Amino acid sequence: MNLPRPLSHSSISMYGECPLKYKLKYVDGIPEKPKHFFSFGQSVHKALEFFYKVEALPAPSLEELLKNYRENWVTLGYRDQAQEAEYFQQGKDILAGYHRRHAAAFRIPYSVEYDFQFTVDGVPVTGKVDRIDRQEDGRFCVVDYKTGKALTAGRVAQDAQLTMYQLACESLLGAEVARLTFYHLPTHHEHSVGRRSQEQLEELRARIKRTAEAIIAERFEAKPSENSCRWCDFKAHCPVFSSAPAPVPAADELAALIDKFGELTARRAELDGETAGVKAALLDILRRKGYVRAFGARFEVQRCGAEKFEFSEANKKKVLHLIKAAGLYESVLAPSAPLIQKLLADPGADAELRAALRALGVPVEASDLKVTPL
Repeated sequence: MNLPRPLSHSSISMYGECPLKYKLKYVDGIPEKPKHFFSFGQSVHKALEFFYKVEALPAPSLEELLKNYRENWVTLGYRDQAQEAEYFQQGKDILAGYHRRHAAAFRIPYSVEYDFQFTVDGVPVTGKVDRIDRQEDGRFCVVDYKTGKALTAGRVAQDAQLTMYQLACESLLGAEVARLTFYHLPTHHEHSVGRRSQEQLEELRARIKRTAEAIIAERFEAKPSENSCRWCDFKAHCPVFSSAPAPVPAADELAALIDKFGELTARRAELDGETAGVKAALLDILRRKGYVRAFGARFEVQRCGAEKFEFSEANKKKVLHLIKAAGLYESVLAPSAPLIQKLLADPGADAELRAALRALGVPVEASDLKVTPL
């Protein structure tokens, strides 16, 4: 077979992670599920493309930048409207901070969203560079934006993505790359290093050639691991996860399993109590600081939930009276608490009624935490 498509940094990485996953996506054409973090990254990248893709100074205003962000927001993959709203606000905050830091000293880049296609030892390679700046000495500075978790120490010095960008720019644009940068947008921290060594460039060339040869030879074995399989969208097509009946344990195995289950159940109860305490402390800190997301060394957490109203016994009759007077008694079923919450959150409902109901209730933030391994 021939290569199903030119290789890219992401497809080379996917093949290295699991050759079967590469086949299922790029050869068989099975789509992956939309991911909210990809949509978020695309939305912010599009806004920064608009910011820099101007023909003359000055830089676009913050109002123009945020208008473009709203109009090009990518909605795919979010769990619900609450999660989408949280990320949308985070993107606004990122862009406002970026504009504040960079608008005054704005310079038009050499290129924005630079699409490249070239060959490495006969292998077609493609990709896109977020931004290329040109120094006064004529050399290039390559910038790649990151919207996800905090970058680990030393990643920028070794990351193959930046190596590929240097190789592409120097092969196609006829000038040397002086600096490579990952710009971490949530923290506005620039992680920069000088140009890659010849040894690193040759190592990448060899990896591209090895990957192409393996794909052409149709070496598509599954390569299971805890990290790569945990979030994989292709489990239904993978022989590693094919359903097979579990063996029936012998009597002594059954007794051992019962005891093991009892021990784990007791330990789980203990851990549940400890987890609840840590969770409450985390939510308290996140609320006080106004954070939606926060990072540890190995995990990130996201605060999710929505404001709800609780009504005292004394006010429940008043709530019922307001609902009846508005002709909404039947729709909230005398009155059903979840449907009242829905009415309070409905921007199309009568504003005076919503205000009166809010005045009778006490807002309570129903927050939860989602934890994700980094």
